[in-house]
Amino acid sequence: MKSTSRILLTLASTVSLVGSASAASLLGYYDFEGNYNDSSGNSNNAAPSQNPTELSFVPGFRGQALDINDPATADPNTGGSVDIPINGNPNVLAGVTFGGWVNIDNNGFDGFMAMDNGGWDRGITISDNISSPGFGAASGAGPVMAGTITQGAWQYVVGTFNQPGDVNIYVGDANPLTVTTLNNFGPDLNAAPWGLELIELGRYDNQDMDGKADDIFVFGDELNAHEVNSIR
Repeated sequence: MKSTSRILLTLASTVSLVGSASAASLLGYYDFEGNYNDSSGNSNNAAPSQNPTELSFVPGFRGQALDINDPATADPNTGGSVDIPINGNPNVLAGVTFGGWVNIDNNGFDGFMAMDNGGWDRGITISDNISSPGFGAASGAGPVMAGTITQGAWQYVVGTFNQPGDVNIYVGDANPLTVTTLNNFGPDLNAAPWGLELIELGRYDNQDMDGKADDIFVFGDELNAHEVNSIR
């Protein structure tokens, strides 16, 4: 089992020491050690949402992880998903950062974490588009892309958003010798009405993820590149 207290201390001390965010900005941390609890102390416990029978706990990046199964990857709304009760819309959080570790089993154009309601959205995509593959972050526009998807491997994927400002996608691997993550950026658009008042883990509107998630976190600030890399 992972040491949750040690990981939380690392998250908190990293952002308080090296950047603009404060330790208090950690809104939620989900280690999926057999439950959906928020281990940050903020009581933002997650909960199974779509197709809960497609969710299970399996060996993860550290300790256990959440396995999010999509049995019919070509069809919408067949996979499991989890709701994180944090409103990341710009009218509530001008800046927000979310992400963590993900291990993709199979993918088309899917979602990792998002607030998409079919209209405006802030979220992280998973794409097999030949002209624009990899992970992406979107905010009211097409996603900006970075990295490549390595099925069956743990990857560190984080989206940061700031209003008014920009959206960034960061993608790293599990090799400690890889010093930095890849990143790309685009605009964080202001386009009310806003998206869902929660963050869905495992989908982007009706585009479901087939894979595993571990050590998921949400900050109420836009973390900078040094903070994102330090947490990794």
